[in-house]
Amino acid sequence: MNSQKKHNVHIIPWFSMSLSWYALYTRPRFEKKVADLLEKAGHEVWLPLQTVVRQWSDRKKKVEIPLFSSYVFIHTEMSDLYEAVQTDGVARTVHFNGAPAVIRDEQIELIRKILIGPDAFEVSERNYEKGDPVEVVLGPLKGSRGRWVKWKGKKRVSLELEQLNQVILVDVPAAYIKKIRTSEL
Repeated sequence: MNSQKKHNVHIIPWFSMSLSWYALYTRPRFEKKVADLLEKAGHEVWLPLQTVVRQWSDRKKKVEIPLFSSYVFIHTEMSDLYEAVQTDGVARTVHFNGAPAVIRDEQIELIRKILIGPDAFEVSERNYEKGDPVEVVLGPLKGSRGRWVKWKGKKRVSLELEQLNQVILVDVPAAYIKKIRTSEL
């Protein structure tokens, strides 16, 4: 009689089968083309754009440019990233510690809120200095932490918020922020 032991082996895949946000690094000035090609292939893609005024020799024109040069965000399973990287114009995925960097939903939402922009409010105290650590306590950016940059008139301030290892400069109503300790940043 052949006695064989049965082993219950539980295999845990090294990647998650759930949808996550990833950043794809594109060739220079290919962000819009890459986003379009990925969408046509059925992927959920987000390319954050900002409107800026460009000066030509004969006119000024408002144009939309990527908020992050050479970055396109894709919401997919890690197993589908290889296919996405094969898209024309994609250079590679953004990695952290040797693996494709997963971008938390909260970070994507914060960037979306930054692009929407808050409303202006009145403020009375002006005791901030460049570099002071601050937290946004009201509005769509509530909970975001960064550094105070400068006053923008009497009611608004500029803040530096670090996202995805890049600094985003945002203007918010001064009444929306409070000072925090550097250790809380």
